[in-house]
Amino acid sequence: MLDIFKKEEIKSLNDRISELDEENRKLSLQLGKRDEKTRKAVASKQVAERELNECEQRLRSLVKEVDDLRKEKESGVSFRFSGTLFGKRLDEVLSILGSIEARSASLITIYLADGDKLENAAKDVVSEIDGSAFSLIEKIDSSTGKAVFYDTNGIVRLVLIPVFPIRHSEAFAGMKFDLGLIGKSPTFEKILVLDTHAGETFIGIVETGGFLEHQIVRSSVMGKHSKGGWSQKRFGKLIEEDLRHHADKVRDSLACMLKKHGDIEYVIAGGDGRLASMVLEGCNYPVIMKSMSPVAKGNVDHVMRDVMAVRWYGV
Repeated sequence: MLDIFKKEEIKSLNDRISELDEENRKLSLQLGKRDEKTRKAVASKQVAERELNECEQRLRSLVKEVDDLRKEKESGVSFRFSGTLFGKRLDEVLSILGSIEARSASLITIYLADGDKLENAAKDVVSEIDGSAFSLIEKIDSSTGKAVFYDTNGIVRLVLIPVFPIRHSEAFAGMKFDLGLIGKSPTFEKILVLDTHAGETFIGIVETGGFLEHQIVRSSVMGKHSKGGWSQKRFGKLIEEDLRHHADKVRDSLACMLKKHGDIEYVIAGGDGRLASMVLEGCNYPVIMKSMSPVAKGNVDHVMRDVMAVRWYGV
């Protein structure tokens, strides 16, 4: 009789164990699905934060461009136009300038190095430039200098900002424009490109008009502070730590890249200027700062466009 009760009890316990095993299996399955959803949510959040950072950086660039244009307009005399040239359009503009020929020495070419005054660098021809054009040329701020193409008959009056610095100032007057400096292709230079943005920085080596090597360095950087949670001061400190960590990570990647490409002529840097300064601490190469947008979905052609773009003005 006792054996029968024991057998029934054992059977009951085994049944309960089976039920618990099944329940455990179901719960494990649900937990696995929840973990997968959590992982997907975290990944989606990271993508969203990265895209938000890209949009904010682009917005800041556009706001700066609008502010610059507003200042130009408010200053009185304004440029006839201003914009950016690159690729085939730049080649076409240079080709047109090179094809122009006058019957007299009415075509003035001036290459103005950064820091040089127009009136000092072009003493022999400056009297031929009218007052409003003179003021506009002087007003343009450029760390790489200016190339001025001025027709005393008023047909052509352009200023181009070169990619690489004009090393010394000179001026010419003739029947053709002298494109010796601006017309020279900059692709012979080996340059380091640095497009820095919080959490995502592009680094690459350019030579002969294309990238020899490039890399996108990513790390986690906190977004904007919102109400609640940490104090503004604490939050700011955490962001600073994230930026410093990101800068260190970029520097490590740069060190590996520069071991293979030590013969760099220039560094062209853009994006977040403060972050770029962190990355370039102790850099011994000449640095050229340019307006650059975040790299959208690894679009290297877009980076090349920003790097080789030439700003131009009608005066």
